Amino acid sequence: MAEQNQELYGKKIFFLNPNYTFKANIISELRLMEYEVLIIDRYNDAKNILRKNPNSICFINIDSQLSTYGWYIFLSDFEKDDALKTTIVGIISDRLAPHEKTFFLEKIKPRAGVMESSQDTSKIISSIEDILKINNAKGRRQYVRANCLSDRSALLIWNNGNLVNQVKLVDISHVSAATLAPSIKNTKLEKNTLIRGATLKIGSKQFIINFIVYDIHTRGDKELLITLFTPDSAPGLREPIMEYIFEILQAQMAASLNGEKRDDTNYNQQGKAFAEAMKKEAAQQKKEAAHQKSREK
Repeated sequence: MAEQNQELYGKKIFFLNPNYTFKANIISELRLMEYEVLIIDRYNDAKNILRKNPNSICFINIDSQLSTYGWYIFLSDFEKDDALKTTIVGIISDRLAPHEKTFFLEKIKPRAGVMESSQDTSKIISSIEDILKINNAKGRRQYVRANCLSDRSALLIWNNGNLVNQVKLVDISHVSAATLAPSIKNTKLEKNTLIRGATLKIGSKQFIINFIVYDIHTRGDKELLITLFTPDSAPGLREPIMEYIFEILQAQMAASLNGEKRDDTNYNQQGKAFAEAMKKEAAQQKKEAAHQKSREK
């Protein structure tokens, strides 16, 4: 069942410590492509989140928060942790020297590669999209949806003669919504019924829309009305609904950390010790090579 769900819903995509360009341009564009993209701002929240989301994809900007070798220590833990080793990692950096890039490629072996954030935006998006397609990030799901039961203001309202139907949204994508079925007894809704001039309320915004009754079915102990927004409604709804969806998904991700202890590992300190050890080893190898060369003479 888990594998079927994975195939249906694809993979969550995380950006850890993204810079302004990625937040403003790359991530927003990927979301409009219907990828489920979430932002982790702090490295010391990342492992707790990724453990809860196995088989996800995580692109990590290593140009701030930790030192270069601090990030190496952070990433080297992934293969040691069964809950993290399923994460597909990509590295983003503009500060890696060529030998450092080679070091990360050889030691970390990031399955999503190493990319520079200073590239042209379209090239970055194209490269990331290739990686997401290879890893079936969308699965068989066509649209990203968010559960909005916790948002009491999320409503669908329309007139039925002299009566007003006001129903709670259960979940929403930018093309459709599931709601609790109307409680007014004489409300008759059949498949393919067109409702005009309804009000969709999400967050602090509301929109006048038309929708079609796609189905009415039971989910658990609830009877649900499944609606499709008509094509003349959907274009103006897309961006505000997508923004609303990802506000919910980000909030749910943050809530999943409640009660979790933040990662307090001093990666910079360990990275410094590792770099010093490498330096000593390189010096010793150089010394031995010089000694061997002198003996050969």
